[in-house]
Amino acid sequence: MSIDTAPEGFWSYAGQRLLKYHGVTPQRFPLYLKELEFRYNSRTRELLPLLAACVCDLVPDFS
Repeated sequence: MSIDTAPEGFWSYAGQRLLKYHGVTPQRFPLYLKELEFRYNSRTRELLPLLAACVCDLVPDFS
């Protein structure tokens, strides 16, 4: 599996997606950026199982 680690790769990816939002408030920009980072780093994987695992990790194991 080859993942582009060049900064231009991420900024190109993020820039294309940020344009679709037609502007982002300064308060919410870090959240959008973090989501785009997650999506960029996980772009070769299915997101639903990955997100479900993250949410389920928050639930304590009582067994």
